Amino acid sequence: MVDSTDYKKWLQRAQQDLKVIELINKEGIEGIEDTFCYLCQQAAEKYLKAFILYNNQLIIKTHDLVYLLNISKRYAEELKSLFDDVVLLNEYTISARYPSDFDDKRTVEDANLAYESLINIKNAVEKLIK
Repeated sequence: MVDSTDYKKWLQRAQQDLKVIELINKEGIEGIEDTFCYLCQQAAEKYLKAFILYNNQLIIKTHDLVYLLNISKRYAEELKSLFDDVVLLNEYTISARYPSDFDDKRTVEDANLAYESLINIKNAVEKLIK
């Protein structure tokens, strides 16, 4: 399967993820914090990839939000303000998706911070994509 090069499709998928995240948030995060954090990371990744494609840059297969942000900053230096958000969410790429033998359970507070970071990324990208 080849990923789309149409930024609008990436935005649509990010918005679908966000809708699921908001439904979960409304129902309550407790007990599914890991999944919630992972979904926030996935939506943020799609927003950043949409922005990169919007700027006519092809994307490589990666889940590294810091890398994607660095590419995005080439087109909008103001996105550097998202660094802390992508660092926070980047941690959930693997650790929130798969179980480990370490005590790495997420809390509701972690999930709320992940959601805030996602919203910061979403708002910044949507402001730049016309």
